Amino acid sequence: LLRVMAMKILRSVADCVQATKFCIMVDETTDVSTTEQVTIVLRWVDSDLEPHEDFIGMYAAANTTADHVVEIILDTLLRLNLELENCRGECYDGAASMQGVRKGVATQLSAKEPRALFTHCYGHALNLACQDTVRSVKCLKASLDTAHEISKLMMYSSKRNTAFKTMKEQMSPGEPGLRTLCPTRWTVRGDALGSIRSNYAVLQKSMSFLAMSLNCSMLSCRTA
Repeated sequence: LLRVMAMKILRSVADCVQATKFCIMVDETTDVSTTEQVTIVLRWVDSDLEPHEDFIGMYAAANTTADHVVEIILDTLLRLNLELENCRGECYDGAASMQGVRKGVATQLSAKEPRALFTHCYGHALNLACQDTVRSVKCLKASLDTAHEISKLMMYSSKRNTAFKTMKEQMSPGEPGLRTLCPTRWTVRGDALGSIRSNYAVLQKSMSFLAMSLNCSMLSCRTA
């Protein structure tokens, strides 16, 4: 039933896009099961000059090479009965496979349709600009590095993570848990820093408990 509903929605989107020009937005990522996924979104403008962005789907990919991504894009357009000659824009991140000068996705599609102009995703561009800015300010770089190490210390060890969760249940059961500081996505770092701030007392208590446990273990080994 869900598949039938999904196909009906895709057909309605395809019917709308067929009557106008459109742009392609593509990104690739790896999900929690380490499966490569290619996400495709179409952007188009209706007769009232209202812009629309429609999520078309996520497609499992054997790899994310430029040739394979191009193959996925063309296959998706074919199944939606959309002509590449009506494409007027391409939007990707700055990966070499996407905007490579010789064999990148943008280069290959532009060779097939020169009117499809490539634009570096503004979200990725802003993320890169923020990262470069932070790297140039020592106190900000040190603060984010420390926050990243704190999240790694507590979350990448089952023993430390269990101690943190136990302390959290006792001290602040209603607060959100600790979040890992993403090294590449600037826009999600605020939540990670906020989680450290809201769990600051719990982190202190957990680290004190772990330090005492370590000292007791070392003392036991010496006296044994």
